[in-house]
Amino acid sequence: MLTKTDPAWNSSKELTKARKQINQLDESIVALLAKRFETAARIGSIKEKQGLPVFDPTREEAVLERVTSFDPNRDTRQYLWNIYRSIMENTRQFEHDSKEKPKK
Repeated sequence: MLTKTDPAWNSSKELTKARKQINQLDESIVALLAKRFETAARIGSIKEKQGLPVFDPTREEAVLERVTSFDPNRDTRQYLWNIYRSIMENTRQFEHDSKEKPKK
């Protein structure tokens, strides 16, 4: 058991505080991703009405370039690229699966 005089005490408090911040960030990210999925479903409906494919590689590349340009840290841009590529792959799958489900 750590005591307040133990040097690891402050380190433990810092870890707890940082984890709490990560939890709050995760909550925000999930809320934003949920909105992104809703919007993607709307876009999927529009594309379907217009006879457009779900996947548009030119648009995807433009999105990846745009979102990674927001990151001021060049060291993390590739990670953001990877994350957004995964987000878009999952969004496409969601759009596809939404079209497959019977309308209620």
